[in-house]
Amino acid sequence: MSGRRSPRPVVHQWLRLGSLLLLIGLVGCFSKAAKVIPLTNSETNLKNIVLAYMDAHEQLHHPPKSAEELKPFLKRFGDPDQILVSPSDGQPYVVVWGADLSRGGPTPYQQMFPIFAYEKKGSDGRRAIVDTRGRPLTIPEEDLPKLTFVAGHKPSPS
Repeated sequence: MSGRRSPRPVVHQWLRLGSLLLLIGLVGCFSKAAKVIPLTNSETNLKNIVLAYMDAHEQLHHPPKSAEELKPFLKRFGDPDQILVSPSDGQPYVVVWGADLSRGGPTPYQQMFPIFAYEKKGSDGRRAIVDTRGRPLTIPEEDLPKLTFVAGHKPSPS
């Protein structure tokens, strides 16, 4: 082995450098805090309406047919009369009463499940909605016709 250098030190240097870069990259990925966007008051109300509706369906052995039937199950979230009214437009939420929330799956609109409840008018060209799983979202008014609603419901224009 006259005068030839072994390639091993070069390979080891590259492995060390690669490992160091990988470690730096991983530390960078985990050091960034996730950005959490809080729910609006309307989105929170709609989420709570779905949760209470699911509880009522289970305990009553049928889906609630009216706000009056749901109110006892909403009490754990606060005043039922306030929860059932949108703070954005001052109108009662539109709820598809008597619907079976276990039916339906993801729809083409942002993978939302069928929409169960929504703001009657909303504000600033936007409406809060909630799907049958309890996932709330605020959408532009013009997207309302793109949504699939539970039990074949069709919203009336605002």
